[in-house]
Amino acid sequence: MSSLDSMPRTAPSDETAPPHGSGYTLYVLFMVLLTMIFSNVDRTILSILVRPIKAEFELSDTQVGFLLGPAFAIVYVVLVLPIGRYADTVGIRRNIISTCLFAWSLFTVATGFVASHLQLVLARMGVGVGEAGATAPSVSMLSDYLPPERRGSGMSVISMGAVIGMGLGMVVGGWINEQYGWRAAFLAAGVPGILLALAFRLTIREPERGGSEGRRTVEAGAFLPSLEALFATRTYLFILAANAFTLFASMGRNLWEPQFLVRSYEMGEFHAGTWYFLTSPVPSMLGIFLGGYFADVLGRRDKRWYLWVPAFGLILSPPILVAFLLWPTTDVIAMPAIFAGTLFETLPVALVWSIVGSVVGGTFTAPFMSTTQGVVPLRMRAFAAAISTLISTLIGLAGGPLVVGALADWLEPEYGVDALRYALLFPTLIPMLSGVICLAGARRVAGDLERSRAFDD
Repeated sequence: MSSLDSMPRTAPSDETAPPHGSGYTLYVLFMVLLTMIFSNVDRTILSILVRPIKAEFELSDTQVGFLLGPAFAIVYVVLVLPIGRYADTVGIRRNIISTCLFAWSLFTVATGFVASHLQLVLARMGVGVGEAGATAPSVSMLSDYLPPERRGSGMSVISMGAVIGMGLGMVVGGWINEQYGWRAAFLAAGVPGILLALAFRLTIREPERGGSEGRRTVEAGAFLPSLEALFATRTYLFILAANAFTLFASMGRNLWEPQFLVRSYEMGEFHAGTWYFLTSPVPSMLGIFLGGYFADVLGRRDKRWYLWVPAFGLILSPPILVAFLLWPTTDVIAMPAIFAGTLFETLPVALVWSIVGSVVGGTFTAPFMSTTQGVVPLRMRAFAAAISTLISTLIGLAGGPLVVGALADWLEPEYGVDALRYALLFPTLIPMLSGVICLAGARRVAGDLERSRAFDD
């Protein structure tokens, strides 16, 4: 008998609703997509604004790396677990998401008014306070809108929102910076999120927990037995480890690669942000969708594919992305005549490798999220996502940008503007380790999916 057997089972309250039709579910997916877009615009827009901010406040690359990572991550990791547990127990996930969206958007607006390096650090910490309640409640809520057989594809909106937001932040942020200055870019990023928060709160309905799987809602069980069951789930532990290394790599790369284009290719912020958006986030979205799609299709026949699909992308993409970093900057492809006389009349050959590597490398994200939600206890879903987010943020966002910035400072005396190019090689190779971890954990998936249902039943 599970520890939940003795707990009363309850009907949905007025704050919850049964499974909805496909039209409304698509609307919810769209609103979560927008939320994730603004989450990542506000989180990563700083990366394309490094040059003017660094000049105004006289910062080193190490200090910039701290702003890109730890300044945000310090408060994020403190709050993400309590918010995740609250979402699993008494919290209304819709309310948590909308409130946090409002908060981080407000701090993004405040960033446009800072007058010192310290104020900039505090504003970044404020963005982290808000964003601590974004991903975990969203993942949990979508699990109750999406049946297991469509969960991988549906969950891809969270990862797609992340890469769209990162790309838009770089393109739009770069353009606004060149036209109106870096402060205006933060204002443009924050104000729409405040309006979206109001719309989210007023139009999204809280789904019944377990409704997408035909499972009756249960009260949250005792925390320690549930936590013990969570960490006894080997598939979850393998995904935690693989995701941590992968996020270290992606955060180290994604938040510095636009500056690599600025420095090594002598591009302006708008030029670099646009090319980066088109050759990294956009193809990554295709990879994210394909990863979720193939995990769903192949996973119906063999559950091991839920980790085999990510392993494929994580092992094959690093050598391709190394080619992107090391390819000679003088090798370019002439673009169609319509681009003659513009910033985009030639395409660096290196960016073709970025396109291919980004598609292949993006296949891990949706299978990781959907598999995590399937193998953990029903009332631990937000908390499980929160733990994953905490570890990946602590190792990935706090560590990745800071390590790359420090390596760039260390290599600069010898390599000059190309120091960042060589510093980026380190995080680029890390995902191969994640791929090996996925291969090792794949045999556990089927058994852990069964154990999860038994725990809740």
